[in-house]
Amino acid sequence: MAIRLSERIQTILGGISYEESGFSMNDATNHHTLGDRIMRFLMKSPDGLPPAHARFFVMSRLGYPLGTMGHLAYVLIFWHLDLTFLSVFNILSVALFASAAVLTNRGNLRLPIVLVILGEVPVHAVLATIYVGPAAGFWIYFFLSSLFVLLAPIFSRGLRLSLNAVLVLALIILAIFTIGAEPLQPIANEWTIFLFISNALLFAAVLVASISSFELAVVRAEEALQVEFERAEMLLLNILPAEIAARLKAKEEPLADSHDGVSVLFADLAGFTDLSRKLSADELVNLLNDLFSRFDDLANRHGAEKIKTIGDAYMAATGLADDGGNHAEAAVDLALGMKEAFEKFREQHNVDLQLRIGVHSGAVIAGVIGTQKFAYDLWGDTVNIASRMESEGLPGQIQISAQTQELLPAHYQSTPRGEIKIKGHMARTTYLLEGRA
Repeated sequence: MAIRLSERIQTILGGISYEESGFSMNDATNHHTLGDRIMRFLMKSPDGLPPAHARFFVMSRLGYPLGTMGHLAYVLIFWHLDLTFLSVFNILSVALFASAAVLTNRGNLRLPIVLVILGEVPVHAVLATIYVGPAAGFWIYFFLSSLFVLLAPIFSRGLRLSLNAVLVLALIILAIFTIGAEPLQPIANEWTIFLFISNALLFAAVLVASISSFELAVVRAEEALQVEFERAEMLLLNILPAEIAARLKAKEEPLADSHDGVSVLFADLAGFTDLSRKLSADELVNLLNDLFSRFDDLANRHGAEKIKTIGDAYMAATGLADDGGNHAEAAVDLALGMKEAFEKFREQHNVDLQLRIGVHSGAVIAGVIGTQKFAYDLWGDTVNIASRMESEGLPGQIQISAQTQELLPAHYQSTPRGEIKIKGHMARTTYLLEGRA
């Protein structure tokens, strides 16, 4: 069955998993504490939120439940201290914080911050400070409101600074009227100390949770960036040889090399034009994709560099890496493998096609051209002659030049074909490669 082109593209663009990038969620859960796992669960944000909104969502998701529990505790404390008004007010606060948590989980960030952070929290701080005095520490929640407002991406920078100025002014006014004044309902010193410690601890808990959420958001962003980096690396390596890709990233210009010993291979399908008239677009592309995918695997196996495809033609080269091997032997091994793979392909798809392959060895110039949709390509007479080896070849045969024949070990069998005329060149002696002895 043909490999669908969409699956091939998905393999290139979307096939990088966390495991391939060096990080896996299993690693995260296996090597982190229970607290880390809980924090990672809590930091999950709805899809589609911009990064700044996602960070604030996580902070709100942690802050509002903590506020709900804190105010529920204050309901009981104030009731015990006969502070009925504050107890009733905190019942309303519990409802507001719980509603804010629900709204936040639904993706509504603006209404909760208006009702709770700019409404309930400052009012609660003022009322509690007036009733029990500043020593109980309820004024500290002005700083909590300031923290949330400063980090809220739903407001413009100017509005955030203005709202913070209002909060600071309100805190100063509260201090002027309450410091040194008698509270409306004084409480025992031990309760004042208890409330101050409770308020400080609750504020610290929200602050730590907020910082932790932002830190985890940064970690997640770094992990996502690493995945995207490796995705880009994989895509680049599917376009360019590894060495050329490294030089391109190093901003080397121009990217050009001369190679004295290279073998260039061209392959083409005889009868493809007639077949293409009978196939739909999907069938045609899937057919070529299946065949060329097999050729790609063979090129990787034999150390060849795929240069490009042009219609139903396939171009590859060996010896570009200068690894000291016999580039001619690698090229004809690739050609023989392609011929065998094509026979299996033709049987599986029952298509009336023939494969022509041509190989020539010599010097080439290689490099990258263009600044958009750039391409790695080869130039020179060797490329032109290799192309003629294919186009002037016989269907079902591998035609090689005399230069390639001379570089092959004795165990390769070939039959002289004679001379063929090549446009712009003198006649060339060619051979039909049969295989290994």
